[in-house]
Amino acid sequence: MEDYFKRNHSWEGIQNEELPTDKPFVLIDRNQNVLWKSGDIVEQTVIKTAFPSSLKEDSQRIGMLYVMTPTQQQIYVVKNTWGQYMYGIIALASLLGLSFAIILILLLSRTLTKPINIITEKIRKYEQGDSTINFQMKRNDEFKKIGEALESMKQNIKDAETARKSLVSDVAHELKTPLMIIQGEIELLHIQQKTITNEKYESIFNEIQRLTTIINDLLYLSKLDARQIEIIKEKVDLNDVFEQLMQKTQFIFKKHHAEIIFNKNDVKTIWADKDKILQVLFNLVTNALTHGQTTSKVMIEADNNQNETIISVTDNGVGLSSEDIQFIFERFYRGDESRSRQTGGTGIGLSIVKAYIELHEGKIEVESQVGTGTTFKIYLPIP
Repeated sequence: MEDYFKRNHSWEGIQNEELPTDKPFVLIDRNQNVLWKSGDIVEQTVIKTAFPSSLKEDSQRIGMLYVMTPTQQQIYVVKNTWGQYMYGIIALASLLGLSFAIILILLLSRTLTKPINIITEKIRKYEQGDSTINFQMKRNDEFKKIGEALESMKQNIKDAETARKSLVSDVAHELKTPLMIIQGEIELLHIQQKTITNEKYESIFNEIQRLTTIINDLLYLSKLDARQIEIIKEKVDLNDVFEQLMQKTQFIFKKHHAEIIFNKNDVKTIWADKDKILQVLFNLVTNALTHGQTTSKVMIEADNNQNETIISVTDNGVGLSSEDIQFIFERFYRGDESRSRQTGGTGIGLSIVKAYIELHEGKIEVESQVGTGTTFKIYLPIP
């Protein structure tokens, strides 16, 4: 090209010359005017992309030549192709992705809603009274756990309903006996047209007291169940507790010709609600005397381990069978129905004891042997 300029002293007619290369190129003069180009690539693209070569005549620049290398040409083709088809490719990919997502969502939705519909239908049938419904599901996912939880809930409801029916039956039975006695005494007085004697009056009064005790105990238990009874735990002097317990029970021990022994070892104080723990000990002591038959000695002992205060109440009475121990804290449970009625118990005292101990976040255990005696152990946490 330099030779062409030297021969003609200008660039005029250069466009008519044979292409010097099959690569894209651009020739511009010293005034930046495009004189000659090859290929269909825009001039400015070639100028920005290709390597420049300065054309000179006698050290004077006469123009610039830009020629793209094969590598530069390939890069341009790739970029240009991507620019042309990019939006189409993205649109197609988006469409395919969206279609796949919709299909996946439909499959997952069906997979998820099917067990939900099954569970919902079972719940609906159970609400309508079909107690044979089994909520267990033959799966190995979260729905299996939901089914197990519902089955457990169903069993708890069944147990609660059984307990409710049993409680209603027990309460009716407990109230029926004193009411029948009162009714019988009054009817007999009416038939005989006699005034009430001291003996009849005492009999009726005792039955009314028994009714009042049962009703009060039931009301108190209902408050315990509803968590309406509050406890205020504090440091309680154990000597003070034992002294008050002795005052409350001395007439009972005198009546049964029995003795009470306190052994607090090194325990000086306990962390408890004083009134509630006093009631617990009173119930256990009176239970030992009134139901132990042969009880002549009751020992109350206190000791500490690392985390708990352990208070045990031991008697030397007739003891309890393994069956009695299993149900001893159940409401209205009596090991010997006739003997319990003679002693006047309601069968609720030990239920109250257990409820009080649980309010203290403690526990109570029973150890007994028929013919030897019984020990109740109370575990109270130490803060």
